[in-house]
Amino acid sequence: MVNELDDTIAAIATPPGRGGIAIIRLSGKEAIAVTVKFFNCGIKIEEIEPRRAVVGKVIDEDGFAIDEAIAIFFKSPGSYTKEDLVEINTHGGIYLSQKVLELAIKNGARLAKPGEFTLRAFLNGRIDLSQAEAIADLIQARTDASIRASYVQLDGRLSKKINEISNLLLDYCSLLEIELDFSEENIEFVQRTDLIKKVDAAKQELEKLVATFQIGRIAREGVKLVITGKPNVGKSSLLNALIMEERAIVTEIPGTTRDALEVQLDIHGFLFRIIDTAGIKKTEDKIEREGIRRAKKHLESADVILHVFDGSLPIENDDKVIMDEIDKLDSAKVIRIINKNDLAQQIESKDLEQRDTPVVSISALQNRGIEILDQELHNLILNVNENISGNEAIVTNVRHWEILNRVKENLTGALREAEQGASSEFISLYLREALDCLGQITGKVTTDDILNNIFSKFCIGK
Repeated sequence: MVNELDDTIAAIATPPGRGGIAIIRLSGKEAIAVTVKFFNCGIKIEEIEPRRAVVGKVIDEDGFAIDEAIAIFFKSPGSYTKEDLVEINTHGGIYLSQKVLELAIKNGARLAKPGEFTLRAFLNGRIDLSQAEAIADLIQARTDASIRASYVQLDGRLSKKINEISNLLLDYCSLLEIELDFSEENIEFVQRTDLIKKVDAAKQELEKLVATFQIGRIAREGVKLVITGKPNVGKSSLLNALIMEERAIVTEIPGTTRDALEVQLDIHGFLFRIIDTAGIKKTEDKIEREGIRRAKKHLESADVILHVFDGSLPIENDDKVIMDEIDKLDSAKVIRIINKNDLAQQIESKDLEQRDTPVVSISALQNRGIEILDQELHNLILNVNENISGNEAIVTNVRHWEILNRVKENLTGALREAEQGASSEFISLYLREALDCLGQITGKVTTDDILNNIFSKFCIGK
């Protein structure tokens, strides 16, 4: 992909289907020359004004006008790709937009590959790689939170923080490498105490960034909420109550749910992936055991766990076993649910409050107390909301998170070598590796494989 930058590319930029308009986009050195071959607006190329909409007719290969359209011409470097770029707005027919694209290709353009417009924007310096990835996230965003998190990255806050750390490391790395040229004279261009102080400060900034990944991942991918409990406590009824429709089968027979059922729901602007799991208990049934194994697996990766109890029964050993399983998990937020409060109660909130988790009493069957649970879920995500609404950089992308952890390891190595009095060569080796890793986030250091992997996931026309 990256070796075809001299081509003029074209693609339909709007979603497939019928609509009010369709947009066909061209970019490249010949974008305007190709367009005027089939778009008759009565204006010579040299007289076309950039960024001004021009009305004209689309002319097919037989010389017939097939549509009246609007074209907007963008001259390099004042366009999305920093190349000459044209956007043709036609009526939104499926065949018509495809026909206009064919005319562009017949007159010298080629069909763009997925993400090729944004790839050119990156390669031409309009955006860096992390901002390009944010554009893909913004297109795929499904909630207010994911939109805000994507825009924080698109706005360049992560890039700015990465560049600040990179510049600091580059200064010290350069001084250490100069020292290598004077190794026989034993000259130090940077005091080791100052080096240790600055590198340690950079490491602390990185640790702050890495710590934001949990928040960023939730904003980007959603909250994984797992409903668990022993059989027949009303887990499936709770799922149905939360989504306000009958998605899970509810019966009085224990063990009805034998596999995980996942649904998605927007709660206060956040995507919640709600997973109803099989009841956890001791059993010899092979199918039930597999369902329980999967239920426990979901618990391990949950962001929020709703542990449901049957309030009409006393706390039993199976309940305690599940509580012990949950207590082993460090990262998940837990809410204890006392269900069936429409019946005589044998469990009180105080019986569960010693676990230092919220306790909510509900009747899932009668939709009672669900609004209180909804508020508890809202409280859990308030911290996430505050972070993505602020001015600080956050990490939303697992690729960035993995790279930042590698950077942290290299800075740890550099600090260790400096504290042990190692030579400049060994310290700079770690700092240079850290710099290369940081460059992989913004795209200053990259490979064709990385670029193709990232941009191939874009839609065609973006």
